[in-house]
Parts: sequence; structure tokens; C-alpha cells
Amino acid sequence: MDEKGTVEILLVGDGPQVFSLSREQLESRGCRCHFARSQRGLEELLNQKQFDIVLTIHRIEGSSTDWLGAALSGSRTTLFYALPVEVGCWWVPVLRVGTECFGDPALRPREFSDVLNDIVHEIRTTAAKTVS
Repeated sequence: MDEKGTVEILLVGDGPQVFSLSREQLESRGCRCHFARSQRGLEELLNQKQFDIVLTIHRIEGSSTDWLGAALSGSRTTLFYALPVEVGCWWVPVLRVGTECFGDPALRPREFSDVLNDIVHEIRTTAAKTVS
């Protein structure tokens, strides 16, 4: 969360269409979304700021994003990978506030939407307690 109380989101993928519904949902809740479509762009953004939530696909412009879990472990970042299915995608939780959550079930779009809302609420609640 930035100094103004905005939840910072990083979307990582070949194109924004993968994240269109999630992006609309997050921006309607006052989150600021950033987008990386290459390994270099991803690394630059991660070096510039701390993100509360990262949503990613496994490959971007010929490169893998498998290293993200290890890189963000221990931070305050929540990380989900998109798992393409026949129609759309399911979301696999990898980190929840920097803690591994391997073994948690993949989430269908409706479930993911609800969980995303809960996470944004938790981030804001935690930040408000820290400021108080």
C-alpha cells in the first residue's frame, strides 16, 4: 500500500485481456494497477515499488515467471498464478502476504473475485491499524 492508502497491484502477462475482469474489479475498489508484459518490465517494476498483490501467468514473452514465488516470499505480497482452462482461467494461490500457501485449491473466477475483495479489505484494515 502506498503512502496515500492505495493498494498497489502488479499484473504480469502477454496482454491485458487476461486480467480485464480482475483489473476492472480492482480499479473500482480504488486499487492502482500496473502492467508488465516482459521479464525486463517485470524486474523494473519490482525494483521500483512494493506491490500488495501480483497476478501473473506462467510465461511472458518467452520467459517464465516461476521465480516470482521465491523472489516475493517473506514480503508482504500476495501472489496468484492464472491457470488456463477450457474457458477462462482458474487462479492458483502461491503466496498470501509473503507466506507460501502451496496446497490451497485453485479458485474459479467467482471464488477468486470474492477472495480478491477480501484480500484488498484485509490490506486496508491492516494498514489502518498500523497508522493508528
